[in-house]
Amino acid sequence: MKLVFLASTKPDLEWFRTYYEKIFPEGAGAARRQYVKAIDNIVFNPYIGRQVGMEGLRKFPVRKTPFAIVYEVFDDRVEIIRIWDQRADPELLELHEEAAVLE
Repeated sequence: MKLVFLASTKPDLEWFRTYYEKIFPEGAGAARRQYVKAIDNIVFNPYIGRQVGMEGLRKFPVRKTPFAIVYEVFDDRVEIIRIWDQRADPELLELHEEAAVLE
């Protein structure tokens, strides 16, 4: 299954990196491995995440981190919408975006 990261993930991924480089560097290696495992799980089992909010959206936690991957499954692809820090205010989780794809 093709994996597409929307532009809305860019600041999320920057925060993920900043958090593990500057705030919790001793957890960086494990967090990266757990992130890769979560992405692999989604690619090979796209319906693994639980449904949330709007129809079609799913959320899958990145184990042993405060982050979760918010995504949507289509016939030919999985679109990653957010890499969400679950400690943040859920009202700030903006899920409506034009289909801009990260290059």
